Amino acid sequence: MLIRKTSIVNALFVLAFPLYGLGNYLSFRLNFSAGIIISVSAFLAILLFFVLDRLYQGPVERVLNRKFTIGFLFTLSIAWSMWVAYLKHFPGLNLVNTASTSVMLIVPFLASVVVHVYNRANDGFDFAWLVLKGLLLLIAINLVGYAAGFRNLIHGFSGRINIPFAMGIYDASHLMSIINLMLLFYMKDFMKRPGRFLLLLAFFVVNLAVMLNVNSRLSLMIYLAVTVLFLTRSAGRIKGLYTISLFTMPLLMNFALLVYKILSLPVFTALLQRVTKEDVTTFNGRTYIWNAVADWVWDDRRGIIFGNGYRGQYQVRLLDFLAVLWNEKHSYNFHLHSTFLEILMDQGIVGLILFYMVIWYTYSFYRRKYVDGALESPLFAAAVYLMFIWQIDIFCSGMDIGNPLVFILFSMVVINERFITRKPRLLGGAVMA
Repeated sequence: MLIRKTSIVNALFVLAFPLYGLGNYLSFRLNFSAGIIISVSAFLAILLFFVLDRLYQGPVERVLNRKFTIGFLFTLSIAWSMWVAYLKHFPGLNLVNTASTSVMLIVPFLASVVVHVYNRANDGFDFAWLVLKGLLLLIAINLVGYAAGFRNLIHGFSGRINIPFAMGIYDASHLMSIINLMLLFYMKDFMKRPGRFLLLLAFFVVNLAVMLNVNSRLSLMIYLAVTVLFLTRSAGRIKGLYTISLFTMPLLMNFALLVYKILSLPVFTALLQRVTKEDVTTFNGRTYIWNAVADWVWDDRRGIIFGNGYRGQYQVRLLDFLAVLWNEKHSYNFHLHSTFLEILMDQGIVGLILFYMVIWYTYSFYRRKYVDGALESPLFAAAVYLMFIWQIDIFCSGMDIGNPLVFILFSMVVINERFITRKPRLLGGAVMA
């Protein structure tokens, strides 16, 4: 009976990834709130299954550690930021879409925790492979949708691959970076399993081609750097990698000219195409936004403790100068091109500290798995990429899939290991001694 339950829950978990993408598309094509609920429908189904099962079987023993509270408080914080914006009459927000978005921000974490609760005694449970299958399925339906003529409704560029079922063109680059980093762990044993190897290699090559077409220089730089870390096996040996990641933004801004020199090399100019000094050294204008936030921290600081609510920059009119430059009437559609700064602006220092703790616990947990050569090792590569990219991109914020992905990884961290009775395994499948 337990195996059947885990099979249902695990299948819903894998299905949650493509549904998340499809729901985002439908939210902008048909109805926003309905699309949002579709995005998390599989996660909601997992929670409903759990509740009905508990009503029948009785309460489950307490298996969570104190880290769960940190993650749950952050999801409540980001959901509350939506209600703060609604109460401040943020354009476009109403009672229904604020409530549906709040659900979307909370349930992926809770549902992922339930997946681990059900699989505590399942010796066949491979969380890293489940996550990778879900991501591969999401990319597969995006490529099929693109081939069928669907295009991204939120953000895209002519002449580039605009995968349809994502929150923007750059989501493709981030998702494929994470997938390819995880695939490095699985593209082995060609002689024993040639079919599987060739299939994964095909995904790797297609992903890389799409990443280059998307032409996101920041994500490509982070991807290449993290790839080198894992190919050289340095990721587990470098001390202070988490601390280094905290300075991603200032390091990039202070070494912008060096970045330009590197990207001006023939190999990169051939691949990236958009290599001009002004564009690269300002990271396509991002530094103007980041400097504006720095001025707010230095001179203004309104809402810096608990935040200004969703898109809090609009409440303090921080980016009105961008609206003028882009001939827009209002600045509420602009974001800060950094999850780190978005959290600081929207949820304040309190929310930011909670997220720093989530990232730290996630990083340290999977680093230990990686050093031990455990089955979950591929998720360390995903964690390291997210640890760097959240500083300089919006990917891990709000409704972007990077946000639930962070908490999907974190969900394994919050399970008290004393209650996990399945046998720990090495990446190759052997039982750990």
